[in-house]
Amino acid sequence: MESQDTESLVYFKIVPAIVANKNRIIGGVVAIVVVVLLVLFLSWQKEQKEVNAGQAFSQLWVSAQASTSPSQLSGDYLKIASDYANTHTAERAQLQAATVLFSAGNYAEAQTQFQKFVDTYPNSGLMATALLGVASALEAQGKVDAALDSYKKILEAFNNPATQFPAKFSAARIYEQQGKAAEALRYYQEIARSAPNTALGQQANLKALELAAAMPAKTPAPEVPASK
Repeated sequence: MESQDTESLVYFKIVPAIVANKNRIIGGVVAIVVVVLLVLFLSWQKEQKEVNAGQAFSQLWVSAQASTSPSQLSGDYLKIASDYANTHTAERAQLQAATVLFSAGNYAEAQTQFQKFVDTYPNSGLMATALLGVASALEAQGKVDAALDSYKKILEAFNNPATQFPAKFSAARIYEQQGKAAEALRYYQEIARSAPNTALGQQANLKALELAAAMPAKTPAPEVPASK
């Protein structure tokens, strides 16, 4: 009986409080429902935008003709990057636009678009590729000092072999062109040791052998006669 009286007392205290504040409670519930629905809608909208972006990218990839000029094709990819900003496909489209320009020999504009990727998507998983693009475009324009600095920064920032080896090989190539055989040889040998069964590793091994053969052998220092 005492338990039932307690439950009844609690009931008669709570119910009036609910009735008195029903408008506030209903308003709070409605607000929560609206927030949940908004989150779900935004999530769906983002997913749909990603789907639409992917379809646009695939369609352009398939429909691009050999007669399409690199400038036009690059522009089409940049349009996708703009229309579907903040999607993974936009990142791919921006990178593809830069790659098209680089392949066509338009190195200055390719550098601009690679750099735009770097500035726009600082946390992208494709960042290393974009940075390699910037460095390669600089090198292709004959700006070898700036390119070498870019390659070395890539080596400092990324540890994965897929990024390290191309950057290190390119840096070695520039060192070789600058007559810095020792630096070039060290990089070539590091690649050859780390990736002996890859095409790049084998190429680096050949370059290392060529450099080592061309470098003058170290002659021993002359003996100093003992003082009498």
